[in-house]
Amino acid sequence: MKYLIAHLIGDFLLQNHWMQGKTRAWLPCLVHVAVYMVPWLFVGLPVWALAAIAVQHALQDRYRLAGAWSRLIRQTPADVWPQGPLWVDQSMHAAWCALVISLTS
Repeated sequence: MKYLIAHLIGDFLLQNHWMQGKTRAWLPCLVHVAVYMVPWLFVGLPVWALAAIAVQHALQDRYRLAGAWSRLIRQTPADVWPQGPLWVDQSMHAAWCALVISLTS
């Protein structure tokens, strides 16, 4: 539960409008990831796991990997399912975090 809370705080509560530019430029992306990782510092993961979560988060957000995945498998487009891109993005982040966390035990 603490991992989910860390993710939700970092990716939603601490993200501002300027950081939404993360898909267009590296500076807002890196600031977003740095801020995103703050709650993760309190969950007791090893440094390598924190680094793995941060790197994946930066790459996924900066390069819109959730959108690329959605196009690759021909998911329902955003004009038909407006919440779809958010759910795909969050599912990818959650799956990666779960994988990394499972490797720490």
